[in-house]
Amino acid sequence: MSHLRWGAFCEEISAGTMARGEAEAFLRTVAQRVREGPLPFAPSFLVGADVAYGERQAVAAVVVWDLREGKVVWEETREGPVAAEYRPGLFFLREAPLVLPLLSRVPFDGWVALLHGHGTAHPLGAGLASVVGVLLGRPTVGCAGSLLCGRGGEPGQEKGSWSAVWWQGKRVGAFLRTRAGVKPVVVSVGHGLTLEEAVGLVHAASVYRFPEPLRLADALARKVLSAAGGA
Repeated sequence: MSHLRWGAFCEEISAGTMARGEAEAFLRTVAQRVREGPLPFAPSFLVGADVAYGERQAVAAVVVWDLREGKVVWEETREGPVAAEYRPGLFFLREAPLVLPLLSRVPFDGWVALLHGHGTAHPLGAGLASVVGVLLGRPTVGCAGSLLCGRGGEPGQEKGSWSAVWWQGKRVGAFLRTRAGVKPVVVSVGHGLTLEEAVGLVHAASVYRFPEPLRLADALARKVLSAAGGA
């Protein structure tokens, strides 16, 4: 792709025309366009986006979490065919075509998106969260259950403790303890904020292991998929 537009990206993925080599080149281009720096606004909302998969059909869900009120203020789902088979390191091909249209409909300002995947903590420097952030021009955070690359020390056992994740001599993410004594999640910058801000936002919205916007988006997507027969 000579330019980065999410509409064109979704069409290309749906057509099944992006080969591995092209997908990897696309991620390298995204990595060059990721901006790591302070947020230009004080976030009012966190938007969790996740997808549940059946054999042929998938359901994407977006949940808007009001940081001040600590509750959901908007949610929406979208059904569609599974865009691509799972390929390690190319998770964005499977997930981004479903979540991008939903995120473009969020009827609020001042939000940061949380994606269940990686941002800069990726072997090519850009995972799902970076793809979504760069294509939409929105701040995004990757939050995953395990490392895709790199290593780091174990954080303290108390809630809010974190330690850096390093890959090829660069700090690419963090292990964050979102609940005392529970396995940490991997947080990384997707686009448009600092790692410290990303860690702070995930921590602020966490009650269980994963932050509430992501946990609730996952539950909503699974519920709708189940009601549709889990096709």
